[in-house]
Amino acid sequence: MTKKVGFFVNTSKEKAAQVVIEVSLFLKKAGAIPIIPSEQAKVLGFTDTGISTDQMVEESDLVIVLGGDGTLLSAAHTPNIEKIPILAINLGHLGFLTDASLDELNPTLRATLNEDYRIEHRMMLEVFVNSKSPYPFHAYALNDVVIRHYTRLIELNAFIDGELFIPYNADGLIIATPSGSTGYSLSCGGTIVAPQLEAILLTPIAPHSLTIRPFIAHGDAEIKVEMHSTYESLDLFIDGQRETHTLQRETDIEIRKAERTIQLIRSRNHSYYRTLREKLMLGERRK
Repeated sequence: MTKKVGFFVNTSKEKAAQVVIEVSLFLKKAGAIPIIPSEQAKVLGFTDTGISTDQMVEESDLVIVLGGDGTLLSAAHTPNIEKIPILAINLGHLGFLTDASLDELNPTLRATLNEDYRIEHRMMLEVFVNSKSPYPFHAYALNDVVIRHYTRLIELNAFIDGELFIPYNADGLIIATPSGSTGYSLSCGGTIVAPQLEAILLTPIAPHSLTIRPFIAHGDAEIKVEMHSTYESLDLFIDGQRETHTLQRETDIEIRKAERTIQLIRSRNHSYYRTLREKLMLGERRK
């Protein structure tokens, strides 16, 4: 059966158009059909395909992400993306979610088309803002959920499985997945968690007390965060800047493990631990 391969492309990358052309030619020679959504095709200077991003996902057998972790995070929010495998190729320098660099492009594509790979399922979070808010909503996060005020200390109560855990006085709070443990959570002092684990990380941002520490809850934990700040509103960020919501005082946020997962294609020689050593220079000593 002929494979249909969809594209998510970071069109702001200087080399993006050329890489898409090279990958498309490779796919066609291998008997596969590349599918580029109209929005990306126009920006890259290609002919309008007349296909929406949602339609591309519906028609594809697998998806190639050309960019970095941010591009993959954006792709992860597309409806039904959890149903198909994703091959992420890094066009930049730092990436923990991507599988390969441009130097490994052709062998990685060849192995993927031959189905010589393994699938790594990444946990996601499901986020609910309760009905007390004038703007209730429901969302998913692959990396993290961040509650914060950019200029002032805020007050939050965090509950785990219905029991009060910590009253936070801090600049904010990060609730992250293991995938997100190498992102904003890490920069705020959170620990690195192996992506195969199911866990929910609570990492405070600049806490006002030394007794407030990062914590790792079990994967099935029900997290609720109550806002008690006297300020009129706080900001909620889902996977970075992709979705930003303003939260009113006394709003409750409920976070739990989502039923959906993201399927990341991993080549046989991909090593998460090697990636950590190389990207974070773990264990290296100053000379």
